[in-house]
Amino acid sequence: MTHDRAHGFAHELARQIAGNDARYTTSASMGQRSGHLFVDYLRNGRGSTAVGTWSPRARRGFPIARPVSWKQIEQAINPAAFTIASPKRANRLHR
Repeated sequence: MTHDRAHGFAHELARQIAGNDARYTTSASMGQRSGHLFVDYLRNGRGSTAVGTWSPRARRGFPIARPVSWKQIEQAINPAAFTIASPKRANRLHR
């Protein structure tokens, strides 16, 4: 499958998911994503990048991209809860 076809397939799948459940969005705009889970189809194109697991983010406090469970997401986990200084921290998890 070409990059363009993979991107098109991922975009259509993301639109269907978001169209069937108001908890999800396909909008990459941070202002429109508040309170929604972003179904990111944009990583499926040529030249696209993604953040690897346990990678530090270029944000204040150096949060890391750590795997979380659906239960943690449903409990409104704080995206900055895990940092490079404390990758397994259990406190400050929720907003």
